[in-house]
Amino acid sequence: MSESPTHQALYRRWRSQRFEDVVGQDPVVTTIRNALRTGRTGHAYLFVGPRGTGKTSLARILAKAINCPNVADGEPCDACPSCDAIREGRALDVVELDAASNNRVDDIRELLPRIYTAPADLPTKVFIVDEVQRITQGWDVLLKTLEEPPPHVLFIFCTTDSSQIRPAVLSRVQRFDFRPLPPILIEGKLRRILEADGRAAEPEAVALVAHLADGGMRDAESILDQLLSGGGDLLTADAVRDLLGLADGDSVGRFVTALVTADPMGGIELLDALEDRGRDLRSFTDQAIDALRAALRDTLAGTPAAGALANHGTAALVAAARRLASIDPASAAPGGMRFQLELALLEVPEPAAPASRSVPPVIARAPAPAVVDTAPPPPAESVSIAGPTPTPVPAVGRSVASRAASGQPAAPDPRPPDAVPAALIPGSNGPASTTPAAGDPLVELRRRWPEIVALISRHPPTKPLIEACRPLAVDGAVVTLGFPESQLFLRDVADRRRPTLEEGLSRVLGRPVAVRCVATNVEIEVAPPADPEGTAVIAAARAVWGDELVGVRDID
Repeated sequence: MSESPTHQALYRRWRSQRFEDVVGQDPVVTTIRNALRTGRTGHAYLFVGPRGTGKTSLARILAKAINCPNVADGEPCDACPSCDAIREGRALDVVELDAASNNRVDDIRELLPRIYTAPADLPTKVFIVDEVQRITQGWDVLLKTLEEPPPHVLFIFCTTDSSQIRPAVLSRVQRFDFRPLPPILIEGKLRRILEADGRAAEPEAVALVAHLADGGMRDAESILDQLLSGGGDLLTADAVRDLLGLADGDSVGRFVTALVTADPMGGIELLDALEDRGRDLRSFTDQAIDALRAALRDTLAGTPAAGALANHGTAALVAAARRLASIDPASAAPGGMRFQLELALLEVPEPAAPASRSVPPVIARAPAPAVVDTAPPPPAESVSIAGPTPTPVPAVGRSVASRAASGQPAAPDPRPPDAVPAALIPGSNGPASTTPAAGDPLVELRRRWPEIVALISRHPPTKPLIEACRPLAVDGAVVTLGFPESQLFLRDVADRRRPTLEEGLSRVLGRPVAVRCVATNVEIEVAPPADPEGTAVIAAARAVWGDELVGVRDID
């Protein structure tokens, strides 16, 4: 595995040589040292964790400890010929393989002769395989070997993503999880490195490097090595920012303030100044997000945010954070990061809207059975083409009426309690099966109902809802839709999807409306969608029989 000269120099100077040098992985180190003390080491280990957290370093230390003849309390001596050979990379029996570039079946198959060959100069052969998640088909070659390995072989696999490794492999290894290092531990090791080199640094500079490492000690050491290569007696925070293209804290604070206070010109002028100084806008966006996160944390904890952000509440901070979170650093759109930041400044949040026009569904309870009106309604406009006919008495009503007349106790109403008889729905002006008077908005709604169904049916989740319901009433801006009692569950689903129904109705009717969903046991007749062929057939039938109703028997 090839490394840059900078990293090679860093590794030679500051790499961990003993278990006690490994920082922040105490549970893993303690378990492995106890296994070495008791002689209960495994034949295969899997080290899982983010990059730069010490997986490969610990694998090399374990290779030394298992081959060191002077192990004391599970710790290698780091002075014997075996430890020297492993530390200097001269040991033939310690094989390091980068699976990122050696993951083919043939690459893994070439290891088998080396695995089954006896060690050359060490007691145990150690195979350290990095980025092992990149191996796919090659595991077929190693599975049997991992299950029954030779006694002189130790496998140590390192990965950043164990989810891509086969369960059959995971069951054959001992897994150890490495955690990201907290900044305070990284700062401690960086200070020890600075003391060993006789260099001085500002506390802010060390803290900034530890924060930028994002939990990885290797990244922190690489950044420090770059900074120390620049010379100078004192390592300053400004030097860190200049090297990494970061903005100063004052610039970050002023930009976040411009974002929260809706000051786009101030923010754009600040972006101009940052680009003139060669600052990286991606890193600057991360800094702004960190500043907003800190302000939100202080606000939620009851501590006023620093600077101008102290005058703004949680809602304003959250709105600004959402605009920053919508930025895509990987976007190849014209304008790049600069244009996305400018749009975030220009997206001034609108004031809170007044109360929603949506009216929650009001469910009318059916009246007590004893007072159900069983008398037919007056011969008003009927939807039948044969002329006015009396509305039949509902079966439930007849049953109750007959029981009351005979002195028997009234049976409970079998209809769901949320069911609404059409005669009780406000704005329906009587039973839902009657045609409203001319000029009634319900007439217009039913006339355009096929158009509404066609529009809302384009949205698959609402298609069965709009097809099952019927318009019952229009009361101002409120449209009442009825759902059959046999499909009462559709009414509950429609309540959750009212915004979609309201949008479709508003688009067709040309005015904003709210929707109320109820259950009804009355069939609502609505004109079907226009069908030229069907219309022609009906017209021909009318020419022969007129408007006479003809019963048609069932065909067996």
